[in-house]
Amino acid sequence: MIDVVALRTLVALDSCGSVTATADSLGYTPAAVSHQLQKLSRYLGAPVTERTGRGIALTPMGRELSRRGAALLQDLEGLESDARARSGDPRGRITVGGFSTGIRGLLAPALPGLKQRAPELTISNIEEEPEELIDMVAAGRIDASLIFDWNNSSLYLPPTLNTARLAVDRADIVMHRDHRLAARAEVNRRDLLGEVFVSAPRGAVCHRWLTALFEDLHSEPHIEYWAMEYDTQIEFVRAVGALALVPRLGRPHLPDDVTVVPLDDPSIARTIYLVWRKSMSSSPAIAMLRETMTTIAESGAAASPRPA
Repeated sequence: MIDVVALRTLVALDSCGSVTATADSLGYTPAAVSHQLQKLSRYLGAPVTERTGRGIALTPMGRELSRRGAALLQDLEGLESDARARSGDPRGRITVGGFSTGIRGLLAPALPGLKQRAPELTISNIEEEPEELIDMVAAGRIDASLIFDWNNSSLYLPPTLNTARLAVDRADIVMHRDHRLAARAEVNRRDLLGEVFVSAPRGAVCHRWLTALFEDLHSEPHIEYWAMEYDTQIEFVRAVGALALVPRLGRPHLPDDVTVVPLDDPSIARTIYLVWRKSMSSSPAIAMLRETMTTIAESGAAASPRPA
């Protein structure tokens, strides 16, 4: 019978595209990945991979084995989830993906309670952009992930995934306390025309979010400073008086010389979801993770409009 570990390695290689990426996704060394592929080829009596320049690719037989093997692995995962559901106690290990503020605002606060309720469950995490995270869940490289959808941008979800809404996360304008708008109870989009912004790099989800804020005004934000992390953006707010569009979920601690002014439009928000494979729908670990993070989101502990 085909070894499940070797089959999972082949399917992961088909998804990841390289031995190094496959090793990272499975938590193996590249040598261990190569060993599993060689073992599978020996067992079948024909190669499942072939050399292509500096890398490797699946042979026609390897591609067919990966296609059918992926479906078998999903069935096996569903069987395992159903069996674990009968015991009712989450156990084992799951890997949860997320974007930075989602990890900070929802996943990290959930871990102490999960540890107390399910001491035999181990949760690890990775951080990536939503589009990449969806692909990783669908390919079986991680078990579940936090993602967000901004302004009904309709992220594509493969039919093999389930999703649950956790929270609607509004965004505010972070500015220096000496800024001319700092005393306002709220601001609108026109108030922001011509103001200098700090933004995530071009192409990042948060940059697209900021740009879309001005589309109704047939304008673009005046961006002079660039930083991926919100902590760094806030330092630009302090140092040069730039404005930053910052969501409430997982917002970093704000220094005393920085304040938050809400936008007057509640639709300027992103929706936070948890996604997981349908084959894991009966998993007690996924159910408890979803329940715990929903409670945190609904309690308001994950987000607040203004600093205390």
